[in-house]
Amino acid sequence: MFKNIIFDWDNTLFPLKKYWNLAHRRIFLELLPLDTVTIDEFMAQYLIFDQKIWEQIHQGEISVAFGREERERLVLDYFDIPYKPLFIKNFFDIYLTALIDEIKRDDVLVDRLLTLSKTYAISILSNGGSWEQREKIRQFGFEGMFPVYISEEVGLQKPDEAIFKCVLKNEHYAVSETLMVGDTLVHDIIPAQKLGMTGVYIGQEKETGATFEFQTIADFLDAIEKNELKK
Repeated sequence: MFKNIIFDWDNTLFPLKKYWNLAHRRIFLELLPLDTVTIDEFMAQYLIFDQKIWEQIHQGEISVAFGREERERLVLDYFDIPYKPLFIKNFFDIYLTALIDEIKRDDVLVDRLLTLSKTYAISILSNGGSWEQREKIRQFGFEGMFPVYISEEVGLQKPDEAIFKCVLKNEHYAVSETLMVGDTLVHDIIPAQKLGMTGVYIGQEKETGATFEFQTIADFLDAIEKNELKK
């Protein structure tokens, strides 16, 4: 019988991809001279560079900080758009400001999680910076609802099993009674299942190795509300 649920934050409970896209489109439209290219064309190429950069980051070839700046340089050079080094240096802060400003409270999701918390103990576990994640949680309507563990605050990050053990210990969760719900196999599902938790994958991939798979968080909530998740 499941009694506890640990939720990943970005792209699990919080639709980061949606707000990431909105924030970047807004910045580029407001700050760049897109005279010879449409915003859709610019974003399409930007996403290509973003994917390549994150592949290099995950392979340990470059740091996250360098990758964020290099991504901007690559797309601006690709479209021959002039820029100043200071723009590149400050871009991530500009993006964060726009991102936080775009976020709208999701009352439906908040209400569903509050209802779920009457049956299950719930925690949130996220990689990321403290201010950034706390602001997203606040703006999205989740502040103060559940225990939150953020990698920068804990001093550990997924997929290190130690950060999962930290949540299990602090919240007094038994591994056999705990679901780990996340969108990333390497960071969420695999380490959790190695520890004995039950993995719930949220996303478009199939046959992931997770015990349960759902395309969206709403699909997962539908299933657990109907008590369809069985060991």
